[in-house]
Order: sequence, then C-alpha cells, then structure tokens
Amino acid sequence: MKGINLLIIFFLLSGNWLYGQNHEYEIRFANRVIGNVSAHCKQNGTAKNISIQSKVDMRPLTRFSLDISCEFDNSVMVRSKVIKDSGKEGDSKSITIQKDGKIYTIVQNGEKSILNNPEIAHSVSELYFMEPHQITRIFSESIGTFLSLKTLGNGLYELTLPEGKKNIYKYEKGVLMQVEVSQTFGKAYIIRVS
Repeated sequence: MKGINLLIIFFLLSGNWLYGQNHEYEIRFANRVIGNVSAHCKQNGTAKNISIQSKVDMRPLTRFSLDISCEFDNSVMVRSKVIKDSGKEGDSKSITIQKDGKIYTIVQNGEKSILNNPEIAHSVSELYFMEPHQITRIFSESIGTFLSLKTLGNGLYELTLPEGKKNIYKYEKGVLMQVEVSQTFGKAYIIRVS
C-alpha cells in the first residue's frame, strides 16, 4: 500500500498531469437541430491540444463539416489546422498556421502569408474550454486573423467578425453554455448538451 501511495505522489509531483475536457453541443436554427459540435481539450504539462469537429446539415441552403485542431505549448499557439468540407468534390478548404520562430506562417487554400506577431496566446477554439476574462483580442484559426472580444457582463462576451457580424458567447460558472451565431439567414445557436 505504501508503494502505491508513493507512486501516486511521485506522479503528481512530477508535473506530468494529463487533463482533459470533452463537451458536446447541438447547433439549432429556427428551433430545429441542424448539427452538432464535439469539442475536446487535452492538457499534458505545458502542452495543450484542442480538437473540434462540427457538422451542419441545413439542406438545401448549406451542408458542411468543420475540423479544427490546435496545439499550444507554454500557453502559446504553435500550430493549427482547419478543414471545411462541403462534401462536394474539390470543394474542401483548409488553413494551416505554424509558428516559425517569431513569425507565423499561414497557408490558406494553398496561398502562403506571414503573420508578424510575437505570439498567439488565445484562440477562438479555447472559448469552448475557458471563460475569456480580461481578453480583448483573440486569434481565429478559421480565418487566420485576430478578432475583437468584448465583455458584456453576466458571463456574456461579444466576438466581432471581420464583416461586422457579432457572435455572443454565454458562460455559466465559467462553462460555455451557448453561442449565438449571426448568419445571413438569421441566428443559429450552439447549445451545450453535455
């Protein structure tokens, strides 16, 4: 028994903790479920890996899947990849972001660009796992740019997209419960189910 206790204490003191979160959401439009989001975050020491898979089926208007993977080390994003697939041949879109020393290389649908930023400390994917207290600027892996984030109070945060649309993130006790997503055809809601 003493040996097991020592092993547990050694593991806890070594800093090699493995911590994970899994959240499931429904995507609703006009009181109808049109898709789902599965969000997963694993933390091991200073490394954090986030993966988010979304599927939307709102035929005949739209149908797509979105896969996001994002890696952090020492609270800095080092790599991300986003793939959006409509299911149609040749219609897949991707964006890959890689930290390269003091710059980030962005490859979007085969086109390369450089982001001269010392570090990306927070990304939109992280909003599924943490309430963004005192964060006013956040990086979007999906579009490869920084976005404005405004605190509205009472666990509400407003994310402004480049075209001016605003998404509202709602937290309860630090947990993301709902995202109100502005779309051309109305508002969709991403609602936590587990």
